[in-house]
Amino acid sequence: MKLLYALLICVLLAGCGISAKQPTATPTSTATLTPQPNLTATQRANVAATQAMRLNNSHATLTQAAVPTITAVAEAANALGEISAAASGIDGLDFSRAKLVFGPLTDSLVQKSDKYVEVFSPRLSLKNFVARITFINPYDTATVGNWDYGLFFRNKYNNDQYRLVILSNQTWTLIDEKTNQYVNSNASKDLTTKKGEENTIWLIVVNEIAHLFINGTYVQALDVPRLTNGDITPATGVYYGNTKSMKTTEYRNFEVWSLP
Repeated sequence: MKLLYALLICVLLAGCGISAKQPTATPTSTATLTPQPNLTATQRANVAATQAMRLNNSHATLTQAAVPTITAVAEAANALGEISAAASGIDGLDFSRAKLVFGPLTDSLVQKSDKYVEVFSPRLSLKNFVARITFINPYDTATVGNWDYGLFFRNKYNNDQYRLVILSNQTWTLIDEKTNQYVNSNASKDLTTKKGEENTIWLIVVNEIAHLFINGTYVQALDVPRLTNGDITPATGVYYGNTKSMKTTEYRNFEVWSLP
């Protein structure tokens, strides 16, 4: 009887479909950072050197995580007011719809002896904008050598950008890297060149014209006919021979406002 009773219990349990089911683990995924392009420059006869640039991903990551303080935003508004006042005599400029989209940022670029341009990428995509940045001259030219720094704009990388470069011989130049042509170049008595001195650049780009200010003084209007969106990136070591291994180029108050 006991055996028969046990057999009946087993039949009933099997008929009800009861089974021991192990829990299934839910698969997880880990986000993968998209690598930034490694950019190689082209040979330029009139510069007599290979130029290139490389993104600084760690700076970009830190910047994305930063939230500007109320004080920083107020200072940026004051800076835009100063730029607007200085540019009031230029026809066609309207700052009423300018919007702060990056900064202010204080940081530095460390040069390497690898013939690459050192840049910082805020990962912007703008055609028209106002940019402000103050560079600090990195070293003494008499004892260390020449230096340069500047802003790349409408920067689509892969040698597709405009390059505004300040040089230690008290000159500036604007290059259209995509077409491998100089747009303009000139000396400026307003530029400082001694170690530790500063140069503040204001760049206002609207459609086919870029307006350049150096240390608060209007320099001139420059033709920038390629109407493409792109990044605005501080850079150093643009010209061959201007890179000194492990030398630091500091900058402060890097800010960008978008314009319609």
